[in-house]
Amino acid sequence: MKLEFIPLYEAFEKYEDRCPICKIIEQEEKVYCERLLEDEILKDPEMYIKIGQTNFCRYHLELLNNSCDKLGLAIALKANISHKLQQIEEMSKTLKKKRRRKIEKEKCLVCKYLRERDAYHVHILLDILESDKDFVEKHSKGFSNLCFHHLDVLIGLAKNIAPQIDKIIELNKSTIEKNINDLEWFITKFDYRFHDEPWYDSKDSIERALKLLGGGYYD
Repeated sequence: MKLEFIPLYEAFEKYEDRCPICKIIEQEEKVYCERLLEDEILKDPEMYIKIGQTNFCRYHLELLNNSCDKLGLAIALKANISHKLQQIEEMSKTLKKKRRRKIEKEKCLVCKYLRERDAYHVHILLDILESDKDFVEKHSKGFSNLCFHHLDVLIGLAKNIAPQIDKIIELNKSTIEKNINDLEWFITKFDYRFHDEPWYDSKDSIERALKLLGGGYYD
C-alpha cells in the first residue's frame, strides 16, 4: 500500500457515522491552526508575511483565539493588524486621485490551506478507487455518509472509475432519502395529532442533515 493511501484507509475504517474526508480535513485544520502560532513558524520571514497579509475568516479567527498559545496569537495578530493599517494608509493617499490603486485582499490563509488539502485527499481517494476495486464495498458505511461537497467533487472528477462511483451514488441516495423521510417525520411530530406517536429515527435527523450539507465549510 502506498504511504499516501494510509490516512484515507484509516479514516474510512474509523469514521463511519460522518464524511471520512471531512474528518481528515477537520483534524488537519486543528493541527495547522496550532502550528501557525508556533515560534518557529512566526520567526520564518515568508510565513510571517503571509500571516500579516491574510484576511482570516471569522471562523478561523475564533479557532485561533481558542488556542492555548496566546503569545503566538498576539504576535500573529500584531502582524495582521499592522499590515491592515499600512493598507489603510496607502488607500488614504490615493483618495484624491482619479485612478486609485486597487488593494489586493488575500483570502484566509487557513481556508486556502484546507482547500488545497481537500483537493489532495480527493485525488488520493480516486487513486485508491482505481487500484482497490473492493474499497467501496469494504467501506460502504463510510461512503454512505459522504457530504454533498465531497460527493459532488467525486462525481465531477470520476473518469475511469464509473462502476465505483455508481455504487457510491446508490449508497448516498439511500442515506439521503432516509434523512429526508426522518426530517418529514420530525416535522410531523410537531402536529398535536401525532404527539403520542414515537420519534423513530427522526430525533437526530437535523444533525444528520447538517453533516450532509456542512461539507466544505471552509470554502
